[in-house]
Amino acid sequence: MSSTRASASNPVAVRRSSLFARFEADALVELIEQEPLGADEITDLVLVNLKTPDFVGHQYGPDSPEIQETLAELDRQLARVLKTLETKVGSGQYVVLLIGDHGMPPEPVQGQKRTFANDISELVHTKFDPGRKLVTHYDAANSQIFVDKIRLQELKLRLSDIKAYLESLPFIFAAYTEDEVQTTALP
Repeated sequence: MSSTRASASNPVAVRRSSLFARFEADALVELIEQEPLGADEITDLVLVNLKTPDFVGHQYGPDSPEIQETLAELDRQLARVLKTLETKVGSGQYVVLLIGDHGMPPEPVQGQKRTFANDISELVHTKFDPGRKLVTHYDAANSQIFVDKIRLQELKLRLSDIKAYLESLPFIFAAYTEDEVQTTALP
């Protein structure tokens, strides 16, 4: 429970704690109670993305006590949601499908380390620009790196230099420049 207490003092970090599972379930229970689910012969569809395990897993890792605590809390909250559904629409009158959005590799073995999104920008800056102005933004959600093209020219570099460096890293399979993406023919 230490992660819950620590996270409660920081409102931004609540999303990366088991507390967020309760918040998500509160919203879902409210929706179930307030909407006319099961009120007519037309099948109702409710799609929900419970993000707490994703947020906590990315923050602390898949083997952490924080993710164990989060999954236990999510189980309790899912039981509450199912009880609310049962009360609202009746036994045998609903179907629930649970899926995960992705897996997560285990913690690295001793002597290795996990590479995070911010590490990518740091590596590019360390290699090419100690002034740390070259990478203006790294969007981890879609793995896009935004580069200041004026700074690129000042450093006498090309995007292909950054691409080649990124592809030399053992944890990056491929990198594509803006020109390569724009000229790729769609099937």
